[in-house]
Amino acid sequence: MASLFAPRLAFVDVETTGTSPSRERVTEVGVVLVEADGAERRVAEWSSLVNPGVPIPPEIQWLTGITNEMVRAAPRFADIAADLAARLHEAVFVAHNARFDYGFLRAEFARVGIDFRARTLCTVRLSRALYPERGPHSLDAIVARLGLDAAGRHRALGDARMLWQFVQTLYARRTPAEIERAVDAVLARPATPVHLPPQVLDELPRAPGVYLFYGLNAHPIYIGKALDLRARVADHFGAEAVNATDAKLAAEAHRLEWEETAGEFGALLREAELIKTRLPAHNIALRRRRGAVVFALDDGASRPRFATATGMSPEALEGAFGPFASRASARAALIALANEHGLCLKTMGLERRRRDSPAADPCFGRQLHRCAGACVGEESPAAHATRLRELAAHWQLPPWPHAGALALVERNAGRVREDWHVFDRWCWLGTVRNADAAAQLARAAQRLFEADSAKLVMKALAAKAPWALERVALPVA
Repeated sequence: MASLFAPRLAFVDVETTGTSPSRERVTEVGVVLVEADGAERRVAEWSSLVNPGVPIPPEIQWLTGITNEMVRAAPRFADIAADLAARLHEAVFVAHNARFDYGFLRAEFARVGIDFRARTLCTVRLSRALYPERGPHSLDAIVARLGLDAAGRHRALGDARMLWQFVQTLYARRTPAEIERAVDAVLARPATPVHLPPQVLDELPRAPGVYLFYGLNAHPIYIGKALDLRARVADHFGAEAVNATDAKLAAEAHRLEWEETAGEFGALLREAELIKTRLPAHNIALRRRRGAVVFALDDGASRPRFATATGMSPEALEGAFGPFASRASARAALIALANEHGLCLKTMGLERRRRDSPAADPCFGRQLHRCAGACVGEESPAAHATRLRELAAHWQLPPWPHAGALALVERNAGRVREDWHVFDRWCWLGTVRNADAAAQLARAAQRLFEADSAKLVMKALAAKAPWALERVALPVA
């Protein structure tokens, strides 16, 4: 009987209420533990239903056969955690699409204060390594191709048994040396999702840039930036990754594209631009910033005039306050400022007057002694407007500190690549590769404001800028 590739193997499968380890819960755990004892093997099976503490969605009940009634009297994960951790101790954690099962158990263990870690072996990747020409490598496909016993499919112990059968079949058909080489290769590198080609990580450069994950159509599902593209993409799919976005990417990603940049500054610019133009489903926070706004204050007036910041001309931005992520966030900031400094929300147009109320009707803040009295004539409109402008001054867009356009030149570590990021009056005009192209861009490009790139150039021009960027003034048009 051939010796296995490790003295202690735990074939593991979990059933869950969904796909997100951070939000969903485990409903069943199955383990087939295989230990070497000299020339003999000891095989022990263990499984348990788990009360997830949340309802199991109907579609999951249909798939697994595990119902809410079945888990109602089952132990909570905290009740089985110590026993399960002992069974998995010092074993190679073997699972199909291992990052899913391992990620869920890591999250469940973490909730009860156990820092669970194990070497993980994904049988999807092992199948790919040994049978690269025989895809697909889903568990159903492997069961059909190798004639494995499919009893108990979609239940935790049944699927764990099939993984043990799979490894036994490998040893019956391949030499131990072949299997060990494949196992070593799989354990030595991060996992890639089932639908991405296994060589995709090798093709990624160890360079700064942006990367785009695609699902089944031409629309990206996620866009990110990295200082090291290969390492960052691998982080999404490592067994340690258990957040909801990474879990969804592992399930949905079918294609990957990337663009190199000279450094982090260019990657941040390009990431923000791509997210706002391509609207990937999983970049919710940056997508929301498309609605950035600024506000203006007319001389002697206290009512802010809100306007969408994106696409504004530099002339229209002169004297503006912001940008804020949204109109709601701008209003919230002004309300907080008013409450702290006794400004009048009614005078600022941020609190509605009742139609039947007199002009001098006190605002709600006045009734709470938060307003200095502009609403009842105790502070003049001019004095109130002056105070508001002074208090909001820290939000005002500063004047552009150059006579014309400016190029921020970014070079990579080996100085092989340089990117010229061209700006004028807080507007990003684009990125080119040399001085002549930068000058042409400065002469011809339209100046349109965009909040994220403006904030980046403000940070780059600050006294303690985090990037080593050369500043090159460009000829005034």
